[in-house]
Amino acid sequence: MHKLLTDAPGTKMLLLGNEAIARGALEAGLSFATCYPGTPSSEIPQNFFQISQESDLYFEYSTNEKVALEVAAAAAVSGLRTMVTMKHVGLNVAADPLMTLAYIGVKAGMVIVNADDPYLFSSQNEQDNRFYARLSGLPMLEPTNTQEMKDMTAAAFALSEDFGLPVILRTTTRLAHVRGPVELGELAPVRTSATFEKNPFHFVCVPAVSRKLHRELLEKEDRTMARSETGGFNRIIGDGKWGIVANGVSFNYVMDAVSDLGVRDRVSVLKLGLSWPLPVDLCTRFMNSVEKVLVVEELEPVNETALKAMAQENGLTL
Repeated sequence: MHKLLTDAPGTKMLLLGNEAIARGALEAGLSFATCYPGTPSSEIPQNFFQISQESDLYFEYSTNEKVALEVAAAAAVSGLRTMVTMKHVGLNVAADPLMTLAYIGVKAGMVIVNADDPYLFSSQNEQDNRFYARLSGLPMLEPTNTQEMKDMTAAAFALSEDFGLPVILRTTTRLAHVRGPVELGELAPVRTSATFEKNPFHFVCVPAVSRKLHRELLEKEDRTMARSETGGFNRIIGDGKWGIVANGVSFNYVMDAVSDLGVRDRVSVLKLGLSWPLPVDLCTRFMNSVEKVLVVEELEPVNETALKAMAQENGLTL
């Protein structure tokens, strides 16, 4: 039996970050998985392929990332919990259907695992795919360790169904390939059949339909932002007057540095787990409570730019 099929809730297992994502999907009742393999995401579909040989999970290696996304979307709009995985540059290939899928939405949970590669361990560029969440209007989750990779994956399916949107789970190389302890939860049953309900006034994106769907997407984005304020993914640690904002693996570096420098009582850290939509009220309150803010993030200054805009709009000088 594949180790990720171990049905022993409460026990701990040493897992690769990508294995933790696969386990989280199984605990969420994943029925359908597609991919175009690419490091640092490759171990996720590798495990799904093995698991599909001894379970009811449907898995396929698709022709390319666009096809993988479209096949997964078809399953999700038909009512099957679905995951599609690819590396960061793969989302360029899948961007065409992604933008329209954001309008159409999904019926069952759909998680898009997208793995960025800072410092180019196995890629041709260092693009920052946090921009895709902003471009598409889709929620983005960013875990910081193996336990969160499992737990956030399961939460991503629930979030997807709550808002009827695909959710992007963004990882980076260091998270995908780290090993750490993961406490297992219960495995959920796999749904093996679903029915597509034809509705051309929703699924056929001619201009009259798309204008309506765009308004609905903006409304969903507002509701997702409200969840980012209170949902537990974003939180403040400490109450010092030096503020630090961090996401993903950068949060680990921050906490290590704070501990090594012995400044824990002087620092307040805003951890962003649901990094898009940004929790504007939480970020503003955080900046109001500190004297200085340091933003720690890999690749582009995405959060830094957004926080500067919030500070300017609220008349804050930091």
